[in-house]
Amino acid sequence: MSGSRRRRGDEQASRPVTQATVGVSNQFEYIDGQLRPSQAALFEHYAAANEQAVHSGQPALELPYGPHARQTLDLFRTAERRRAVVAYFHAGYWQSRDKSGFRFLAPPLTADGFDVAVINYPLSPEQGVMEIVNAAAAALPVLAELTDNAPLILVGHSAGAQIAVELAMAAGSHAAAIAGIVSISGVFDLEPLLDTTVNAKLGLDPATARAASPVHRAAPGAPRTLFAVGALETRAFRDQTTRMAGAWADAGNPASQLTVPDADHFSILTELCREDGMLRAAIGDFDRPASTS
Repeated sequence: MSGSRRRRGDEQASRPVTQATVGVSNQFEYIDGQLRPSQAALFEHYAAANEQAVHSGQPALELPYGPHARQTLDLFRTAERRRAVVAYFHAGYWQSRDKSGFRFLAPPLTADGFDVAVINYPLSPEQGVMEIVNAAAAALPVLAELTDNAPLILVGHSAGAQIAVELAMAAGSHAAAIAGIVSISGVFDLEPLLDTTVNAKLGLDPATARAASPVHRAAPGAPRTLFAVGALETRAFRDQTTRMAGAWADAGNPASQLTVPDADHFSILTELCREDGMLRAAIGDFDRPASTS
């Protein structure tokens, strides 16, 4: 049965997206098709690891970086010689989830010599997507002050990947401090979300969706970026990653792409934690010079 499902998935993945199928398929591609029965147990595991991270790591919790109640971050300090600061922006389609659900990512990275900031940001419908991005940008100067201007590595997952890319493109005086980006399963073209259930809170129309889509605005001068996606994710998420990596490279920015085998939209985060995790290794590479080959 699993084989037949895989064959059907492969057939779907090979079919081109056409205007006739877009309205029907987007709810599946961006919402329903990302769900897996295994995710309930995975989130239970993450919840237990979150508790352990707080009790063992002694982080500074709920540090404000702006006036909004959700402009807060948790800062985990490394006991090693600090290599850089990882700033993590969580998933949730700009309307749900909380940094407290992703504290488990910090201990493996602090063990590797990174300070780790797990960052909250305002949510829709209170704020629109680009208002959220602008609010999240206020975390960068605060982190610089808290960490003596250490290099930043921006890590974003799903909606958080869009935020990380937008922050890097608009970093201004903080651009030099951004050593790189790890983009995980990002949404960089928001127009397909118009006819999905998540738009009830996002309130996007064609103009605002396009304005919030960094795939249309990649420009030179951005830091090197790894665009990663799980092999078990829907075609739309894999296509989003490919398109954004291509736009980044076409603008003259260093870009690489990684498809993580046997990973879905949420199990891919384990690659930040495992000792031999592909994304954990990628973060370790960002404080080294980029290859010129």
